[in-house]
Amino acid sequence: WFVSTVKNEQKVTSAKWMTTSLGVYEIYLNGQKVGNEFLKPGFTDVRKTRRAFTYDLTEAFNTGAGAENVLSAQVTPGWWADKIVTTNTSGGMYGKKPAFRAVLELTYADGSKKLYGTDLENWKAGVAGPVKHAAIFDGEEYDAREKLGYEVAEALSKPEINNEFNGEILPTGGAEIYLRKDLTLSPVEAYIWKDVEGAKADEYGKVVIAKRFAAGEPMTVKAGENLVIDFGQNSAAVPSFVFKAAEGVTLTCLPGELLNDGNGAHSRSMDGPEGSLHRENLRMAQSGMILTYTFAGDKDYVSYHPTHTFFGYRYVSITATGDVTIKSIESIPVTSIAENLETGKIETGDESVNKLISNTY
Repeated sequence: WFVSTVKNEQKVTSAKWMTTSLGVYEIYLNGQKVGNEFLKPGFTDVRKTRRAFTYDLTEAFNTGAGAENVLSAQVTPGWWADKIVTTNTSGGMYGKKPAFRAVLELTYADGSKKLYGTDLENWKAGVAGPVKHAAIFDGEEYDAREKLGYEVAEALSKPEINNEFNGEILPTGGAEIYLRKDLTLSPVEAYIWKDVEGAKADEYGKVVIAKRFAAGEPMTVKAGENLVIDFGQNSAAVPSFVFKAAEGVTLTCLPGELLNDGNGAHSRSMDGPEGSLHRENLRMAQSGMILTYTFAGDKDYVSYHPTHTFFGYRYVSITATGDVTIKSIESIPVTSIAENLETGKIETGDESVNKLISNTY
């Protein structure tokens, strides 16, 4: 996290914030998230180019003379220091440490302007917040008991200079990444399993389904159980939860593209009993594409979806260390085709072709 407080020298008539990072970042003004883009600054050749995003903060800015505004940013390894091409090592793709860079441009009532850049004197930095770890391939580890970085600024310390990047910082050229909530997928099937039947020396067997859930029915998963959810088609997306559990309970969500079949036959390269999630086809089956959430013990339901990673999946398998009640779970597609960029649709008389178009879409 990176945090700074800016005090207005006089009344502000305009506030613009130019931002970029080494890694995936989110920015906040006085605790409110700025911008709707996802996984900023997106994928570029990180040795050559970083994209910058500029925001007009004026309407949300405390503009009075002497007023203060808190600027903050959360940065995770993303495509910069993640294991994208180094999955079998502990090293990053290119960089070693995430970094943040920004310039705040204030226009005052007398027409004068002042620039506030990221520096070592007026900014604080450090590891903090509920996102304990996040990366494109690794997934996201979230602990809701932790406070956000700008809420614990006093625990942060002096930043350091990052000299790893020697390329150009250029304005974003379009095709930013967004969550397409208008394309949200709901489960078409959901069931709990715990036991297995029909296991043999060379076959894992088949899951025994203990309960199937109807569409929209709240789902409770207990320790030792497995909840499998089918969203009906493969997509690049993030799972979005509305759920609750006691403080300290951890939910683990594993995405995957297919289920084990054929009684879990080893000869078919199955990695578990028929009806369970298949993960062996993934590049980091054991250590990547993992989502964990530790509950703070809120009495009411809370909403959550990962903000610093995404997955390619049709199914998810969910386990927990204690009782978790899921009021709803959806799959929100992630794409660089924003809703307002669409210029048409294609529909044919063949449903299999329409499904192929939908998968691509």
